[in-house]
Amino acid sequence: MKRTVILLAALAILPVGNALAHEHEGMDMGAMNAQAASSEGVGVVDSVDQAKGLVTLSHEPIASLGWPAMTMDFSVADKALFGKLVKGKKVRFQFSKQRNRYVITGVR
Repeated sequence: MKRTVILLAALAILPVGNALAHEHEGMDMGAMNAQAASSEGVGVVDSVDQAKGLVTLSHEPIASLGWPAMTMDFSVADKALFGKLVKGKKVRFQFSKQRNRYVITGVR
């Protein structure tokens, strides 16, 4: 009797697990991951704080993320990028969201 109840309980759970496996079916997860992976913007360097690894940029709208023009702080992934992040300079920059912050990964 116990075995039958356990078997029936296990069989009842299988359709739920299968439904969960298809929860994202039909969604373009590649596009979502590509957007999350890297974005590009154009902005002017307002301030640089190498000690904290931060740069403040006044950037133009970033259409790929639906962002309006704004001023915000970014972390800098590679300290060598600070050579291209000069106060007052207009730059094209690549960035990604890493944990709870936006990190500049490239500058042109």
